[in-house]
Amino acid sequence: MYVSRPAPELFPARIGNDALADAGSIEVFDAVVIGGGPAGSAAAFTLASGGASVCLIDKSDFPRDKLCGGGVTGRGRSVFESVFGRSWDGRLFLPSADIEFRSNGRLIGGATDQTGVFLTMRRDFDEYLLGLARAAGATLMLKTRIARVDLAHGALTPGDGAEIRFRHLVGADGVNSMVAKALCGAAFLPTTIGFGLEVEVPRDHLPEQGDRLEIDFSAASWGYGWVFPKHRTHTIGVAGIHARNPDMKARLADYLALKNLDAANYRVKGQYIPFGDYRRRPGRDNVLLAGDAAGFADPITGEGIAFAMQSGAAAGRAILDSLASPGVVPADRYFSEISGLTRGFRDARFWRWLIYPAPVHGLFTRAFSRAGVLQRGYLDILAGRREYDALPGLFARQAGRALKRLARL
Repeated sequence: MYVSRPAPELFPARIGNDALADAGSIEVFDAVVIGGGPAGSAAAFTLASGGASVCLIDKSDFPRDKLCGGGVTGRGRSVFESVFGRSWDGRLFLPSADIEFRSNGRLIGGATDQTGVFLTMRRDFDEYLLGLARAAGATLMLKTRIARVDLAHGALTPGDGAEIRFRHLVGADGVNSMVAKALCGAAFLPTTIGFGLEVEVPRDHLPEQGDRLEIDFSAASWGYGWVFPKHRTHTIGVAGIHARNPDMKARLADYLALKNLDAANYRVKGQYIPFGDYRRRPGRDNVLLAGDAAGFADPITGEGIAFAMQSGAAAGRAILDSLASPGVVPADRYFSEISGLTRGFRDARFWRWLIYPAPVHGLFTRAFSRAGVLQRGYLDILAGRREYDALPGLFARQAGRALKRLARL
């Protein structure tokens, strides 16, 4: 049952811990969510709104910085409004109507007057979502590190606190997920994981950029570079498969140099990121993985916020179904609900073999610069208006146009 509660202030003075019953006592929750990003907040909000007792634990205080371009697509907006039951607050976002595609700094395509891509600062957005989860009734334990995860007995041991018991567990604790390690033996595969670096550049350091979003397909091997405008800064970064980019710092420095910027002048943030390294079965029995902990990021565009909220809410609903009907296995219900999401990742993993490998990359960028249909299709995917299963038809349309041009010669 959905329980409507008033929304919190957009930017509360502080989000702190909620007091637990008694110091030294053992707390038992219907569900514990580890991780306070979009996936964790969506899971906790969904569970609390459905009447479950839920505790959200994160090692950080909020607001906190997070490596992320901060792109939220039209898909992400729809997911947010569906999951959290409210229209989003435009104060958190900067819409970008102009998009440029580049290769080694050279313009190869783009569009103006686009809709469906919005940019946010993760420290603000994540704090806002966490506030919604708390307002729904979730208990928060921030600045709390978990020393031990005991899946067999449904118990967590904080580094400096009493044991916490759970009936269900959601690992939304990012790419280095300790829940994934406990469940699967490793958080990710080193050979396939992505890695990214980014800096925040004051807007007056890049005055000609304005609110234009940029993607450069050659800024990293098996990856890309980006310039994402924000209200006060531009987020500039590069990301790609970690094993194929042994010196990502040099990649970032080169990308910044194309814009006459010196990397030494900015604080660099780095983080492993899922980049097609998703889990086909992200969980087992009463333990579910969501968001980056499950590897849920688009293998081509890198979009992750929408999928984090979507998977977190799906995990919450699966647990609520299990609480209402004890015969329901949460993992089975969860896998069924996210099957469309993982199918899209599988399709994207196929298509990126036509984009990133060195033998075809130059051909791709040349063809892309002349392919209006494909450019618009990519923009629609970036904005969440299309899925990757639309690409075969777009390729066919583009080929048909090319044949007509040849026929007229």
